[in-house]
Amino acid sequence: MSATVPQHDLFGLRWRSVRLRLTVVGVATLFVALAVAGGLVLIVVYRSLTDAADEATSTRSQEIVDALARGGIGAVPPTELEPTDSIGVVQVLARDGTVLAASHERQRVRPLVTPVDAGVRRTVNDATFPGDGTEFRAVVRGVTTPDGTVLNVVVGAGEGHLHATVWTVFGVLCVVFPSILVVAAVTTYQLVGRALRPVEAIRAEVAEISRSGVARRVPVADTDDEIATLAVTMNEMLDALAFAREQQIRFVGDSSHELRSPLVTILGLLELAVRTGEPIDSGTVSTLLLPEAHRLRDLVDDLLLLARADEYGLRPSLDEVDLDDIVNDEVTRLDLTTDLDISATVLPVRAIGDRDQLGRVVRNLCDNAVRHARSAVAVTMAVEPDRVTVRVADDGPGIPADDRARVFGRFVRLDDSRDRRGGSGLGLSIVDEIVRAHHGTVTVSDTDGGGCSIEVSLPLRADQVDGSPPLSASR
Repeated sequence: MSATVPQHDLFGLRWRSVRLRLTVVGVATLFVALAVAGGLVLIVVYRSLTDAADEATSTRSQEIVDALARGGIGAVPPTELEPTDSIGVVQVLARDGTVLAASHERQRVRPLVTPVDAGVRRTVNDATFPGDGTEFRAVVRGVTTPDGTVLNVVVGAGEGHLHATVWTVFGVLCVVFPSILVVAAVTTYQLVGRALRPVEAIRAEVAEISRSGVARRVPVADTDDEIATLAVTMNEMLDALAFAREQQIRFVGDSSHELRSPLVTILGLLELAVRTGEPIDSGTVSTLLLPEAHRLRDLVDDLLLLARADEYGLRPSLDEVDLDDIVNDEVTRLDLTTDLDISATVLPVRAIGDRDQLGRVVRNLCDNAVRHARSAVAVTMAVEPDRVTVRVADDGPGIPADDRARVFGRFVRLDDSRDRRGGSGLGLSIVDEIVRAHHGTVTVSDTDGGGCSIEVSLPLRADQVDGSPPLSASR
């Protein structure tokens, strides 16, 4: 089943690509930031202009109020009534609203704002003369002259230039900000594409590996960043997959070879009986057919156990087990079935584990020792406060130190001095799987006479085997 690759759409862009999505997110974020910044700029500009206008109108109105308070309307200098660039209207009003003085003759007709009481100051926005659309931001102050007359001073700044300035700034922002967004979008798209180029190289290489099946590796960028770490991790995964594939191929080949041997023997005898028309005698059945059938059965059982260990991990049924009974049964079996000198040191001890699986461990160790022993096999037990050990030793050729870690592999073949002599090569693999599932350890060493000693150490307490067992070593 192949994955669907996103197709190019309008303008050659892949609308669901990470590159485009990152660009869109970046530009959208920048747009929001620029919009907020633009709004703040407009507010600051408007506030600055209004503050400047209020400062000008307040200063002028205060000067006129001071002059009125000193000597009435006659004490106001004519220059105080003249308009400037920032002040568009100046009026002196009577309490009833009559315009007594103004900056322009046309402003003498009507007051700009309603008069206020003496001592009151008020700011008015968007004030206009009737029939004139010009808006003013005005300040009106009430003052009492020396003769007791209440007059009002009105000073207003035209709002037209304030609004024009704000709109000009807004127009500039509307031109500049989109240009910034376009430049940012193009730059972000290019930079993200450049940053993701190693990822695309990794994807293309993995796709090529998937198509060709060649054991290649993805390129690692010399950047020491997350993408380089991804490439290293990908190569580690490819190494693990290649190793697993090699192990699988070897396992299938070795399994086929091991299964073929007893099948060839059984089929050969059956075909011989068919060709000759004579029945197979009981001696041939007991010496050839039955042992080969048992060997075939045991091999299939071993393969099934290892397959379960690979897929799910062995999960022993934990209970208290009389380990000394298991060891004693195996020692008795060896005495009855072999001509070797069997010695044993059996100690009464109870361990936590699966009786059937632990029995298989001891049996496989004993069978391995018998297979390679010259004349003697020794089985010894030792008990520590929290662990028990079972040691099975033979006086055979021993195992070289460099090969001791390999003997627990599946179908491992050592040199001819310690061949399998009819074994399937799975016994010690099964021992390793079961012991690790019981949170124990297996070690290989030499005996004093040069043979091989395999020691299994198992926990005695239930709290030492709580939790999930370790995964299969083949994983």
